[in-house]
Amino acid sequence: MPIRDLTDGDDLRLNEVFADADTPAAHMARSLFRPSSDSPLLRSVIAEVVPEVPVGAAAIAESPLHPYRAWAHVEVAAEEQGHGQGRELFEAVCAETVGTAVEGLDLRTRVQSGSSGAGFAQALGFTPLTTTRVIKVAAGALPPSGGGRAEDLEIVATGSVKLTKAFLAWYTAVNKDDAVGPLTIGQVNNAFLSEAVGAHGAALLDGDAGAAEDAGLSAFAVSYAREAEQTGVEITDAMPAAADDDEAPTELILGSMFETREEAVDTTSELFNAAIADAELLLARLSVDADVVLEVTSGMPVVSALADRLLEAGQASELYRYETLTGPPAEMN
Repeated sequence: MPIRDLTDGDDLRLNEVFADADTPAAHMARSLFRPSSDSPLLRSVIAEVVPEVPVGAAAIAESPLHPYRAWAHVEVAAEEQGHGQGRELFEAVCAETVGTAVEGLDLRTRVQSGSSGAGFAQALGFTPLTTTRVIKVAAGALPPSGGGRAEDLEIVATGSVKLTKAFLAWYTAVNKDDAVGPLTIGQVNNAFLSEAVGAHGAALLDGDAGAAEDAGLSAFAVSYAREAEQTGVEITDAMPAAADDDEAPTELILGSMFETREEAVDTTSELFNAAIADAELLLARLSVDADVVLEVTSGMPVVSALADRLLEAGQASELYRYETLTGPPAEMN
């Protein structure tokens, strides 16, 4: 099967042969199908049956926030799947990484649970790393609570140093399974809390459930503009998920500072339950007048427990479920 480097305009040709991306993660993964570059480091290839009639593509890209693994994405047109083109594309793009900074790195890919892509990745040797759920909480589904705690709530600018430091500590903690590289305050702000990525509001809640170094901060939330420009933003857990509805809900990152504690999580402790209550209080106050969508990963014990409770009570619904899988280095395939 003819395989060549992906060039300008090939992304449009691929869109014509692929089915529409049905999840935000699938849409984000396809953004890797662009010409190879060295900054950011990306290698991409495309397969064609005849010139300008593609059947699939593959890409491997560096991951600046999580530099110990590289992103990989392979996709083949539905009618061509099952004939080996995907594996050929994967092997071809792996060969393109030889001599680059991603050679020898483990790979990661994100797939929808139970999809054909998940089965293909597992056949290549990829194994589960983390699970991400995207859940929706309807406006007013959570009754406003926490009477007498108005003094604990603080609305801050997304550029707040207090928020940025808290976000860095939390993001590092909840990504232990896919370690974060050394990050500066400026890098965190640019990647998650800047106008460029759509961050437009934030709230902090004080309580007893945070770590000692958090100076009383228990939970935080960051909201994102519905039409945020995400071009060039790294695919990663704990990023806002784009919504498909005409009346798009508010997109939130909800973080519990309990998750930054170094000791093992005791899910039966009073502090753990207090952390859930604080996260729920903050979510309730931010979802009074608007539907809210948030991502919950398996690295977030507090928010995961809250999500489970809301789903069981019918106060939230699950929109999507993704699996982030990890695979052996490209050179080993």
